[in-house]
Parts: sequence; C-alpha cells; structure tokens
Amino acid sequence: MILILLLSSFLSFAETTSTDEKVVGIFYMQPLFGHVHQSSVSTSASLTTIQCAHPVKVIESSKVSAYPEWAYVQVADYRGFILKQYLSEKKPDCFQGKYPKFFDNLNLDLSELYYWGRLYDQYIQGETRVQ
Repeated sequence: MILILLLSSFLSFAETTSTDEKVVGIFYMQPLFGHVHQSSVSTSASLTTIQCAHPVKVIESSKVSAYPEWAYVQVADYRGFILKQYLSEKKPDCFQGKYPKFFDNLNLDLSELYYWGRLYDQYIQGETRVQ
C-alpha cells in the first residue's frame, strides 16, 4: 500500500514538472554566428556555437528566470539563453546560403567560429545618438 502511494505521488510530481515548460515556437538565428549561453548575460560561458538560420526551440519555463531581452532555448542537447534580437520567426537569408562556395573556402575551424560568435555577443546594435 505504501509503495502504491509513493508511486502515485511520484507520477503526479512527474506530471507537474512536465507542464512547467511550454514550447513557444521554433525560431532561427539571424547573425552569422552566435552562442547559446549558460546564463542570460552576454559574458557568460558558451554552451555551443551556432550559425545563421540554425533552428532553435524557444521554451517558456516557470523554473528558469532570465532578463527580458533573453530567450530560454534548446539547441540539440543544450539548454541555454540567446538574445531575443538575434532570433527570427522566419528563416533568414544568410551569407552562408547565398555564397556557399566562398564560405566553405574560408575553412573556419571550431575556435574561429567561437570567436566570431563572441564578437557578435559584444557587438552593440542600434542607432547612434551622435549629432
């Protein structure tokens, strides 16, 4: 009897944790390169590097808190954060897709992809207020 009660309480717990997350949608990375971050800060550790037009699953979770300009995402087996401004609902027309032969001849290795992604993390986009 005790085993049945424990099993039923475990199953009810499993049901509540699965409903705490909701997939908002599939979005696409817009910049040439970017990172999935460990936390919602641009200087946080990188979990993985992704390229333009890479699909990411945006997740809404009551267990995860982030700054409003960041999205909680899943890319392959990694769950982390990407700036919302880098995500698009439509698949973007990327440099890699327009000029695949040129891009392939760049022969970028993994460390170069990482550093290019970090550059985009530090790049501030917007309009200048200088007159």
